[in-house]
Amino acid sequence: MKIIINIKQMHFKEYLFKFGFIYNFIPVKLLLKYSKKNTIFPFYHFVDAGTNNIVNHLYQTKTKAQFIEDVMFFKRHFTSLSIEDLKFEKSTANKYGFFLSFDDGLSNFYNVVAPILLKEKVFAINFLNSNFIDNKGLFYRYKVNLLIDILQQNDFSKAKKEAINELFKLEVFNKQEVCNLLKKVSINETNIIDKLSKILKFSFSDFLKTQKPYLSENQILELVDKGFSFGAHSKRHPRYSQISIEKQLNETLESVQQVKEKFNLKESYFSFPFSDDGVTEAFFNKIRNEKIVSFGSSGLKDDDMENHYQRIPMEYKSKYSAETVIKGELLYYLLKRLIKKNKIIRN
Repeated sequence: MKIIINIKQMHFKEYLFKFGFIYNFIPVKLLLKYSKKNTIFPFYHFVDAGTNNIVNHLYQTKTKAQFIEDVMFFKRHFTSLSIEDLKFEKSTANKYGFFLSFDDGLSNFYNVVAPILLKEKVFAINFLNSNFIDNKGLFYRYKVNLLIDILQQNDFSKAKKEAINELFKLEVFNKQEVCNLLKKVSINETNIIDKLSKILKFSFSDFLKTQKPYLSENQILELVDKGFSFGAHSKRHPRYSQISIEKQLNETLESVQQVKEKFNLKESYFSFPFSDDGVTEAFFNKIRNEKIVSFGSSGLKDDDMENHYQRIPMEYKSKYSAETVIKGELLYYLLKRLIKKNKIIRN
């Protein structure tokens, strides 16, 4: 049973955001009232404080100032909810709530985000890839981003161009075409990434040692002491629609168990890497038996799966304010509800 996701609809949603000035005058509480949504679930990965060579070619991140503006918008219209508040459904029709989360467990959360959230008294949960904690590994998409950075910033010898052409089966070397092909590489084609890194003489292990893009165990323990929550985000960050249910369950159950044991956590929380597209009802039945609370990334949609929440992505190909994204999501949801396309169908 696959989730039916219409790519054209997703493109339309971002198109809607581009014209946010048309609907930003509409009060957010009016949209919440008519959509009958009491809680929203915004999520991020990275907040740019001046150094960004890990996601800058994948999507547009908010600057520190823009993220603070987003937080102020959320606080004006919603109450920040902790995982405990969510569990006991503390947001009501008269008290709208926002549940903030971050994916991938980047050290940027410790260095940039956490100080802002602590100052503003905003709760958040961070979802960790268990294989990458303490910088023991690197998400393949971040490897792609780093290599694109090198390709765009450097000129290459004839020998290197020929090696790159041979790797990507190109007749003529073209930087942009190589970058576009790199972005299409899947987790099952990481040999291409490794071969290119050797051609470019770039060491991912050295990058991990010197830049430390991921949270360390000590940083996570410190954040737990300060009131932040943590869950799992799979082991290696695969796209679940491209792997079997057996591998989906392995990635999920093992990462949840490793995160719980390492940080002495009582509850089990999990967010899907990329999305929950391609995840069946049978999968949800399995993790429900393990008492795992899960989170998707399909925006404002109704989902009948028990203890599963759909979140709102806040990072796109262009930058949009929280006001534009949240109001756009609410308007889009109301439009979908009119044509009965507001529910996720698993088949």
